[in-house]
Amino acid sequence: MQVLFLALGASRKRAVLDESAELRASGAQVIVVVDKKKSWLSQEFAPGVVVTTLKELEARHLPRRMEHALLYRVPRATVRAVGRGPLRGRARRGLKAYERGLAAKLHRKVFVPAHRRLWPDAQARMVLAPFAARGGLDLLVVSDALSVPRAVRLLDAWATDGIKPRVCYGLDYDVPSGTEQARTATTQGQR
Repeated sequence: MQVLFLALGASRKRAVLDESAELRASGAQVIVVVDKKKSWLSQEFAPGVVVTTLKELEARHLPRRMEHALLYRVPRATVRAVGRGPLRGRARRGLKAYERGLAAKLHRKVFVPAHRRLWPDAQARMVLAPFAARGGLDLLVVSDALSVPRAVRLLDAWATDGIKPRVCYGLDYDVPSGTEQARTATTQGQR
């Protein structure tokens, strides 16, 4: 089983930790997507549970990697090559000023809007990518209220490709598809 936890609000940390550990112990592949890892630093996830952010997943998209190389890697490599000896201090200060001033603004005001306009479903595809090799996502656990709008956008994007994982608020609310079908058949038989 492959499970994705959306825990963007970090309001149900204990539930996310316990449920992800339970699923991992049963052999499931578990990925927890958080808004900021910093708010989860004091928490210890079960071994094998992958914790990531939407920003990290989106950065895996090829156009974003190319943008990062163009704006950051090439200038850093240039400064390392040129900024030796007496030019070292000036080169580093110049690089910092460039990254803060020009590169950050270009990223925020040009590349991010263009990326979202040209590839509106890139984030949804990148969230789903770690599960693709093993047959796709089985369960989406929307762990808190702040994750609901993002979950709706992801599900809408996935629906165009025919991907429909089960969705629940916690493992206690999950109804496996076989059980759901049996319950529906029993309920209809009683009418």
